[in-house]
Amino acid sequence: MTTKRWTLLLIGLSMANGALWAQKAAASRQPADTTKKGAVAETPYSRLFKGKTVSTRQGMITLHKVEGKLYFEFPVKLLDRDMLLGSVAEAVSHSEEVAAGEQAHDPLAIFFSQIDSTIYIRKSLFAVRTTAADSSLQRALNKNNINPMMAAFKVLAVSPDSQSLVFDATAFFVSGNADMDPFMPVGGLYSRRTSFKAESSLLNDIAAFDDNISISSYLTFGISKTFFGFSTAEDMPSTILMKRSLMLLPETPMRPRYNDPRIGVFPTEYTQFSGTDNGVKQVYFANRWRLEPKDEAAFRRGEKVEPVKPVLFYIDNKFPASWLPGIRQGVEEWNKAFEQIGFKNAIVTQLYPVGDPNFDPNNIKYNCIKYAPNMTQNAMGPSWVDPRSGEILNASVYVYHGIADVLGEWLFIQTAAADPRVRTRNIPQDIMTRGIRYVLAHEIGHTLGLMHNMGASAAFPVDSLRSPSFTKQYGTTPSIMDYARFNFVAQPGDYERGVQLTPPELGVYDYYAIHWLYAPVPDAATAEAEVPVLDKWISDKITDPMYRYGKQQVSGNLDPSALTEDLGDDQVKSTRYAIQNLQYLMKHMSGWVAKDDPDYSYRTQVNFSIINIHFYWHWMHVLHNIGGIYLYEKYEHDPFPAYKVVPRKTQQESVRFLLESLENLDWMNDPGFEQNITALNGDASDYLRAVLFPYMMRFVANIGLSEAKADADPYTQAACVADVFDYVWGEARAGKKPTAEKLSMQSTLVQVLINGSRVKAQPGAGPRALSEQAPEELALQQLEMQARQRSLQHEPVRNLPLLYNQDHGSVSGFEFMPRVKYQAGDISHVYYQWLLQTKGTLETLIPRFSGDTKLQYQYLLLQINKALKV
Repeated sequence: MTTKRWTLLLIGLSMANGALWAQKAAASRQPADTTKKGAVAETPYSRLFKGKTVSTRQGMITLHKVEGKLYFEFPVKLLDRDMLLGSVAEAVSHSEEVAAGEQAHDPLAIFFSQIDSTIYIRKSLFAVRTTAADSSLQRALNKNNINPMMAAFKVLAVSPDSQSLVFDATAFFVSGNADMDPFMPVGGLYSRRTSFKAESSLLNDIAAFDDNISISSYLTFGISKTFFGFSTAEDMPSTILMKRSLMLLPETPMRPRYNDPRIGVFPTEYTQFSGTDNGVKQVYFANRWRLEPKDEAAFRRGEKVEPVKPVLFYIDNKFPASWLPGIRQGVEEWNKAFEQIGFKNAIVTQLYPVGDPNFDPNNIKYNCIKYAPNMTQNAMGPSWVDPRSGEILNASVYVYHGIADVLGEWLFIQTAAADPRVRTRNIPQDIMTRGIRYVLAHEIGHTLGLMHNMGASAAFPVDSLRSPSFTKQYGTTPSIMDYARFNFVAQPGDYERGVQLTPPELGVYDYYAIHWLYAPVPDAATAEAEVPVLDKWISDKITDPMYRYGKQQVSGNLDPSALTEDLGDDQVKSTRYAIQNLQYLMKHMSGWVAKDDPDYSYRTQVNFSIINIHFYWHWMHVLHNIGGIYLYEKYEHDPFPAYKVVPRKTQQESVRFLLESLENLDWMNDPGFEQNITALNGDASDYLRAVLFPYMMRFVANIGLSEAKADADPYTQAACVADVFDYVWGEARAGKKPTAEKLSMQSTLVQVLINGSRVKAQPGAGPRALSEQAPEELALQQLEMQARQRSLQHEPVRNLPLLYNQDHGSVSGFEFMPRVKYQAGDISHVYYQWLLQTKGTLETLIPRFSGDTKLQYQYLLLQINKALKV
């Protein structure tokens, strides 16, 4: 504890003793109740409860529920003790806004202090620290970082044993405090506003235990929502039963482990000031559980021993029975990684106890895997830590019922071409169990402290994903912490050859990360002494791509080797395989599922997902090669640079592939099939071509960054526009009559060149509202939203190209990929050059063609001439 906190504790105890003496003196001066001989004099304590219905729970703090009010009987010895306050939604009225069991915010680090006759709840601030030797500097920091007061309560009485202070805490626990409300953030095309309704909120129940307390309240909010800028709800009433749990932080913080940005571990961060070297630096602790061997001597001998306190996960007994084996396997799978560092039974599972009055899954002292029976297609695995040390104190996994739907869809769309077993609407249970096992293992990885490793799957050669021996040993990815799903690279016949179609139970990176995070360093006396050992563990693996950590990108994808939903080291090759499988699926789907899909509802959904989500995912993987830069976390002596531009040949090949794939989308259109699913929305291939081709041309601006950073032979912006021009106009210039698809692309390219060259004034300068945006822009946003929802992504942000990323945030090296400061240069002259080239091309081609082709070319030339004012 810092000098500041010791000083506050002493002052607080002194004030508490003074308040206790004053209360007792006042009580002694109260006139005795003489209506009955021998009656005991009333005290402020007894008057609080006299003649009232009182429900009392004794524990760490004694709680009294008194006719709708909540009284704390707070022990003086707990003043200034650091605590953690968590808020969980116990029951809800609108599960699409809040799901039962969710904890929307990190728990609050708080403490209770006393000044005169008032108790204050104060936030604990640990973000700024110094070393123990710098006491004068610490005093200066204390003056600039006082703990803010969240609530104040007048002391109403002293307990009969004079050891506790009584105050009314109702207003704090029946409130809409934004730090404790039930709502997770939304973003993208959604917005939400909430207003707390105090008149419709009330205290519900209380519980107290030796190590914590919990209070539940019915909280009512008015919810206003918009989607695409349009109002979808206005002050809609929503009542949530919130459970607030308060627990003490350990008196002695766990010895921390310093984090390293070259491995994907969640950090706890603070700023350290030093008076000895006049420095200020950011310090990052690795988030992890306190796992210590029961038998230190046996552990040192290399024997497997149990931890003093294993990580216990309680599993909701309301899950469908068929899910339980996969859930349990996904949790306990991690024991294999812990066994490699000497721990056995490090993680254990148990169903919710039946008949245990003390068990409460919404109390943050319990780690739970919770079932949410709504259609959300997601699962989450957050953990809560001691902000002083990074020690994980609590973790829960939320599994929504809709996860079964998205798993079934993924298995069908991504593997049915190769696996005859899943060519059905009803995926066999053993395969679904493996899918649930994968989801749970991924989320448990988060609860153990592991971040997403989006660069993992790029370590595997694409052709190895079609190898029976390779996939049997490694699965589809080196880490299940990547968003690498099922083997969409495998082709028809590969399953029969023995190719594995699912992620591994744990990947080689996962074993490595658990070793780095949890293996004890017994000869290190301090956290600082561990660092050389930890650094060597990383250095020993740094040249092997299987152990590379690729940061998650949430503000535009710059690194095409750290994407979501991808597989393999060659995006063009893997996407070519993926699209071949989608074509195969569209051709054979009706023959596979007709018997189980009489109303075409399943085929309608799959058709929608293939066109709007899966094709879009795969196509975008290749798109990010254009202007892409591979990123690496660089330490001295690491054998690679901090960044490397995607080679010119790869970018050029990607441009060609993207154009070919957009031209050849007729496989999406089957008139006979579309008639049966009432597909009246128009031509899917035309729709995607019209949306994605101009979107691709936006990435020309991004090439400016990679062009500037390339060592040699860069792929330039001018070269990219030239490659697009040659593809779109090459056949027509050679005398071949253009197809309808080529005509469409030619027309789009003319508009791109006119707009990009800025020869024509654009109406409505500045950003446009959603309602004013062009149809193709709205369609693109819709594609992005749908793809993100199906990706199980937790971050509500849009996947925009780097050009639009002007928010220069943290570049710490931890957590998400740092934002890049890049201002796209003006390349209007490049577009102008090719606009003039297009004008000359049309003037040459018009005499060569007749009919509709000639008319369209004449119209395109008219548009160019009008733009050029010719």
